[in-house]
Amino acid sequence: MSTKMSSKTKVRKTKETRKNDKFDEGMDNVKKIGIVSCCLIGILIVVSFFIDPNESYGAGFLQQLPDSFQSGMTTGNQTLIYDDNNEITLPKEFYGQTASGERLSYIYCMDRNKGMLGNKTYSKGVSVKDNVAIPGAESVYKTYPGLIYILQNDNLGGTSEENYYLTQLAVWWYIDRANGIDDNTNYSAYGVKVETPESSKTDKYDEYGNYKFYNNLSVLDKQTIKSNAKYGQKIVSLVEGAIANAANYPISGGSQDINIDNASITYNMTNDYIETSVIRPTSSNPNFESYSIQINDAVGNVQIVDENNNPLASTSISAGTGFKLRVPVSEVENSTFKANITVVGYFKDWYDAYIYNPEKNNVELQRALLGIIEKPSVSTSVNLEAPSINVPNTSKNSFLVYGIGALIIVAGIILIVVAKKPNNAKKK
Repeated sequence: MSTKMSSKTKVRKTKETRKNDKFDEGMDNVKKIGIVSCCLIGILIVVSFFIDPNESYGAGFLQQLPDSFQSGMTTGNQTLIYDDNNEITLPKEFYGQTASGERLSYIYCMDRNKGMLGNKTYSKGVSVKDNVAIPGAESVYKTYPGLIYILQNDNLGGTSEENYYLTQLAVWWYIDRANGIDDNTNYSAYGVKVETPESSKTDKYDEYGNYKFYNNLSVLDKQTIKSNAKYGQKIVSLVEGAIANAANYPISGGSQDINIDNASITYNMTNDYIETSVIRPTSSNPNFESYSIQINDAVGNVQIVDENNNPLASTSISAGTGFKLRVPVSEVENSTFKANITVVGYFKDWYDAYIYNPEKNNVELQRALLGIIEKPSVSTSVNLEAPSINVPNTSKNSFLVYGIGALIIVAGIILIVVAKKPNNAKKK
């Protein structure tokens, strides 16, 4: 007997030992996984310190343009496009900065035949959609809306410095095109052709080092760009895109309005809620994209739902999507449904670019180009109030329901107790 008991005990202990061993083994594996994970995370953190990612290259756009700024330039020049007869050298970066030195954005120059300098004050001028005076050509004005396309598409897949360089060349070339300058002709002044084609790099400058031709880019420059296998097509595509899309940037974005037909809103009562009919904000502007809802004041806990009664976020609601407001019946028993809401409509991003002029005592400096991106918005507020609705006093009904429920529970307990009595007890 004792032998059998000891055998059973040994088996039991063996099973317990195996379980404990498996548990210990599992815990060891968890520890190993944790250690390995920590090591991997540590390695990634260390490696990240040695990675120098390319600077995020903004499209030359700011949400709000300053009235003026100080120009800044990085030291050193770069030359990405050249051949045996010509090279096009530019400063690495030309940018705007606040008076305290805070960097704003890259800026692009519009007149290559003038100086490009840092630490100079530039003041905001007119939009490129407006008539802009051409330097050296009295009473001649042009618009340059295609420059907005170039600024929108200036991330060409290279480093920030490369993108800046290529975009600047595209800006100059597009301005030449917009001014009616033939790619195969050099001009010494607006409309005045230079009959002798340039044959070398030095032909572009006079004896004092000044650029001789009115073109921003000479014929040789444009030929050199076109023949460059790595960068040429990117610049040409920007210029051609700017010309093709120039008409897509109207002077005015149209009036912004957001409307709600308050008279068409009705109020319904369900078993649980009082709710409005579907409210659908509209606008006469076809660029209306989305809207948000702000509840300023209300009776009860007002909820925002979609047309299918699903909870709806109060922001970034697509234009054309309707919403309803509802409040639990229990929260308006002694009052009526009331709410004041504000609906803010948002419209398609609005792009523009402005020309910044150097201070008056620096007339030989380039004009600068800087772009802006806006998302126009407009709001409207609405007072909502349901007409008098007979809201039942649900408290009495609830007490009745609770009472019936309690009776059912008691009856059930009695039946259970009776069912468990012995048969002879039941017979007595």
